[in-house]
Amino acid sequence: MSLLSLEIDIGNSTLKWRVVSGQDRLEGGRIASSPAQLAALLGQGLMTDLAEVRVASVGSVERDQPMLDLLAASGLSVKLAASQAFCAGVRNSYGDPSRMGVDRWLAMVAAYVECEGACVVIDAGTALTIDVIDGGGAHLGGYIIPGVAMSARALAEYTGRVRFDGADKQSLAPGKDTESCVHHGKWLAQFGAVQAALAWSEGVLGRSEVFITGGDAQVLMALAGSQAATWRYSEELVLDGLAPVLASS
Repeated sequence: MSLLSLEIDIGNSTLKWRVVSGQDRLEGGRIASSPAQLAALLGQGLMTDLAEVRVASVGSVERDQPMLDLLAASGLSVKLAASQAFCAGVRNSYGDPSRMGVDRWLAMVAAYVECEGACVVIDAGTALTIDVIDGGGAHLGGYIIPGVAMSARALAEYTGRVRFDGADKQSLAPGKDTESCVHHGKWLAQFGAVQAALAWSEGVLGRSEVFITGGDAQVLMALAGSQAATWRYSEELVLDGLAPVLASS
């Protein structure tokens, strides 16, 4: 058996992890992004055979550093991914690549490595991000939009009379009370943004592969119906980018 590697994506609310041996995924899952949860994960039996840890961290230094310190104290070799100007055929459009969230970069590299052509990469998480890559690997740019939970929270915090309960209602139909107006509206905003980005991409590039990941990805696909029939759902797209990005660091 190849040496075991723990791959971790420390997201804004959830930490995604998996253990791999070469290209074989042995196990994985999701936990809350917290030092206590990470410590419990590292205490599991399979973790005693690890050779290294590959990490993507998208949060602030203040939030994520305690978890990175915990990994460093484990004695394992810890490799932290960073956004780059170029990797595996993908060319970053940012003048300063370090300012791009590493989760976006990893997802783009993973998608392009898989399809080897023009693609649109959607990550529907705490934020909705959409990135467009042409057939030659050039990143044409992207979008960062508040996710559904953030959108609803903004209405609750910054409006005086828009009051609604916490029950999510996943529909694109017009609402007939405040609760459904808010919940349907937040999904309409997400879906509308995706549709507009895909229309722009098609106008510039023609047909592109569409990759989607993130905690709200499957809801968006369900709302899109037949439009999403050819989309590629990948729960671990960000983790898939760790190996090629770290190999070229």
